[in-house]
Amino acid sequence: MKTVLEQLSGATNLLVFLTWFLLAFIGAFIAVIIRAKFNYKYNTDTPYRWSWSFLLQDNLVNLTIGFFISLIFFRFTSQFLQANLNIWLAFILGGASNELALQFVKFSLSARK
Repeated sequence: MKTVLEQLSGATNLLVFLTWFLLAFIGAFIAVIIRAKFNYKYNTDTPYRWSWSFLLQDNLVNLTIGFFISLIFFRFTSQFLQANLNIWLAFILGGASNELALQFVKFSLSARK
């Protein structure tokens, strides 16, 4: 198991890698909250009362795809870009990867129409 975790984290320390993921998740969650505050207000599918379960269920696919985008970015940044990732970039990437995941979902839904 240790070897698998070392291969997933690449050249970085596993604790640093997990910290990046925590900050990326916080950034993605803040992006979801901001989108819910401004975009879901006039949507007919949104329940009248605030519901955390609805918010998480509605954004589960975005958060999952964003997780994998973050995993790929964190794993290969140090190898391909020759750049060191910092805490601020991990936080920003979380919000950006969630928005990128939302665009992937919208594209796949429009392809089915």
